[in-house]
Amino acid sequence: MPDISHDPVYLWLTGARPTTAGTGAPTPADMPARRPAAATASDIARREGLDLGDLSAYQRRDRRARRGRGRRPTVLEAVTRFATTGLRIPRERAVAHARRWAASSITDPDEALEWIRLLGLAGLDSALRLRRKGITPAMEKTRQEGEEQAQRAARAAEDRRWAEIAARYRPGIASQLRLNGCTPDMLDRVLDGKTADQLLREGRPVQIVINALREAEV
Repeated sequence: MPDISHDPVYLWLTGARPTTAGTGAPTPADMPARRPAAATASDIARREGLDLGDLSAYQRRDRRARRGRGRRPTVLEAVTRFATTGLRIPRERAVAHARRWAASSITDPDEALEWIRLLGLAGLDSALRLRRKGITPAMEKTRQEGEEQAQRAARAAEDRRWAEIAARYRPGIASQLRLNGCTPDMLDRVLDGKTADQLLREGRPVQIVINALREAEV
């Protein structure tokens, strides 16, 4: 059996510090405890005897430290910036609105911007009224989205009704009725003993029927 008592790996496994004198072979015990830091451009230039000039402009900066030094904008600053860059209104008007928001009980710039996105730049009074009722911007946004969804559903239902009505008459009659403010229910109104729907089916000019419906509204 070969003698491994002087083998570097054996000595490392058994905890004994190997002797590398004369062999030149590194062992795990000779390795540094931590990986050395990567050489920078300055280190390489110094080692190679090169002159690269001032490299400070290319050095990495600590972004977290830079963010930590940043000051949070005030309500006046946040609203002014949003109005001028986001809404594209003149700075004089933007500052005038921003001063009103800054003088209110809304001290958080993020909350102020949320109210402005929901109610508009001139909606401060509405925002304060909602806040007094305990309504937050998130709650108001949910309400508005629900209202918009209901309106879209109502418009879709009305579009379907008008599509059914258009199938009854000559092309263009339904759109002309709708453009003149007529509703589907108005077609059931009686004019001279007949409903508006019957008159249109019989070929009565649509403008005459529309005028008759308007007179019946008075």
